[in-house]
Amino acid sequence: MKEKHAGAFFASFRKRHTEDTARQAVSLLVFQGIFLSLLLATAILVICVNSGSRLLFYLALLFGLSALIGAALFFNLRGKYKSAAWLTTICMVLGPWFSILLDPAVVAGDFVPLVYIGISIQLCSILLSERVTIGIALVQLSGLIAFILFSPALRAINWPSLVAFIAFTATIGTLAGFSNRKQLEQIEQQRNQLQRDEAKLRELSVHDPLTGLYNRRYMEETLDREIKRALRKGRSLAVVMTDIDGFKAINDTFGHVPGDMLLVRVAKFLMKGVRASDVVCRYGGDEFVLILPECSLEEAILRVSEMRIDVEKMPLGEDVSIKEPLTMSFGVAAFPENGTTLEALIEAADRALYASKRAGRNRVNGN
Repeated sequence: MKEKHAGAFFASFRKRHTEDTARQAVSLLVFQGIFLSLLLATAILVICVNSGSRLLFYLALLFGLSALIGAALFFNLRGKYKSAAWLTTICMVLGPWFSILLDPAVVAGDFVPLVYIGISIQLCSILLSERVTIGIALVQLSGLIAFILFSPALRAINWPSLVAFIAFTATIGTLAGFSNRKQLEQIEQQRNQLQRDEAKLRELSVHDPLTGLYNRRYMEETLDREIKRALRKGRSLAVVMTDIDGFKAINDTFGHVPGDMLLVRVAKFLMKGVRASDVVCRYGGDEFVLILPECSLEEAILRVSEMRIDVEKMPLGEDVSIKEPLTMSFGVAAFPENGTTLEALIEAADRALYASKRAGRNRVNGN
């Protein structure tokens, strides 16, 4: 159960970020959690080994760093990765420098603040761009050298070796950070491309390549889903089957290319005549199916009757020289009057369509 909740949390968290920053944001979130835990542990240690003004100074410093990292965590959770990355980096940079500048003697007996300078540079290489990282590294190392040269408390220590060690470890860590980030970016790009390819394949698998309408497979999936929804909510549902009158003769007379162009025009015409919630599919050949959720039999007959009249006014262009106006026949079925299953509704709409054909075409028939 805990794993399920954690997975849901990270999935929701990734959705708040862009595809390019989602993986980095998750890594930053984990780091921020670890850093807050370290600040808490440090506060406990400081309370145990310090007293007086020194204790107050370190507690104030830790409180300020906790506030900064808390703000960075808030921005990260809100999907603002850049702000979170900058605040986290500022926190890592300011922490050791406040400690060194306000209490220089700490460096003589404790190299932890200096080590944090190296860690902050490595963190920059992971979170920020190469130019920003190099700039921050040069400023920090230059500042460290200047501080050691002009601080009497530090002249006794072997500072050249110390600076060289910090510069070396920071350089190695930074290069590793750049390399890891590049690899992560490549993996992320490949993953995103794979998702786009899968989405494209899914799109192609449910669309008719000629008309761009949904295909029969999608129609069956959608109609089955709408039937279940109508049954669950007690709503109406209408299914319309329609085809072009005399389409075979048009194909035989003008050829398949003009016939295909006519199918495309009819598909666009049907799409313009439906609501956003309706679904238009190419069933096969010149047959089309319309799924009309929350639409009764009477409403559906009225709507397609208007479409039947409008199709005669549809401009065909110069590709098909039909002397007489184009006409279409319609068959309408409704849930639950004509059936409660996908097969029953399609069969009822098909029967109604052929009843329109037998009655002379260019008609609307409802069961």
